[in-house]
Amino acid sequence: MALFLLRYFMAFVLLLISACSQANDVHETRFIMGTLVKFTIAPADRHENIDVAAAISAAANEMQRIENAFTIYGDQSNAIKTFNATAPNTAVALPEEVASLLQRALLIKQQSKGAFDPALGGLNLLWGFSASDAPTTPPSAEAITKALPPQHCIAQTSMANGKSGWLRTDTRCLLDFGAIAKGYAIDQGIKILRQHGIKNAIINAGGDIRLIGKHGDKPWRIGIRHPRQQAEMIETLQLEGDVSIVTSGDYERFFIYQGKRYHHLINPQTGWPAQTAQSVTIIARNATLADAWSTAVFIQGKKGMAQQSQFNQQVLLIDQSGKRFGSLKPR
Repeated sequence: MALFLLRYFMAFVLLLISACSQANDVHETRFIMGTLVKFTIAPADRHENIDVAAAISAAANEMQRIENAFTIYGDQSNAIKTFNATAPNTAVALPEEVASLLQRALLIKQQSKGAFDPALGGLNLLWGFSASDAPTTPPSAEAITKALPPQHCIAQTSMANGKSGWLRTDTRCLLDFGAIAKGYAIDQGIKILRQHGIKNAIINAGGDIRLIGKHGDKPWRIGIRHPRQQAEMIETLQLEGDVSIVTSGDYERFFIYQGKRYHHLINPQTGWPAQTAQSVTIIARNATLADAWSTAVFIQGKKGMAQQSQFNQQVLLIDQSGKRFGSLKPR
């Protein structure tokens, strides 16, 4: 676990240039959803009679609530864990928030032709990248095959009381929102900041970012780290307005075994870490989409890039050899 935290910390430090700190910025850092989350409020909002500390605290509390509601780890109960424990083909009601995010996740699964899948909880637990003890060896091929869920194993249905319910068709089908919930939490955090009157801010959750407004009289400065050289940036962007930018990389949670890199971005078709890229960065209209699609395109590789223009999203992919494809020019 200490090694994972060090990697998160290094990624976080390298992206501090995203805030391009000024002396009168307001900063606060929390540990939420397994990563360091930094809230930065630009100077302009400090002089508008806004309780900036209360705004940050409320946003952080909301993000923590979302973690509690969506995690499949730890001892705290929630609707996701309850659903994952139900017998196959047993319809259950999900909270509106959970059902809504599940519908969005399933739409992205359809659009990405299965590259993104919210039903990989069993595989993710097997690999153990989010466990308290970091894995050092891959599971057996037999164990991976047994944990691999059917392609379509989550369904919406009508319940006896006439309400809409959800069911899983197979015991291998376990919901896991880990590839979309952090982005959703960032979006909700920004929503809370805005409700408190904040107009110029950035939430950086371990490199998953949404920014609003400007940084003083300048744009926010975002650095995209090199997937193999921790101290280097492959891109530096000047952004303002309302922009979400998320990177998925094989350097975030990984181990090396017998000379091969194994990481947390699992291909839903095979159950093994995808071998298509080193990193994928997506710019989208919100962090929920950027989070999910950065994972999906990482799994798809270069063939998944063309589709992003249809969604008015920008993508930068670094392939396995280190070659760049695409560009980041938000529209």
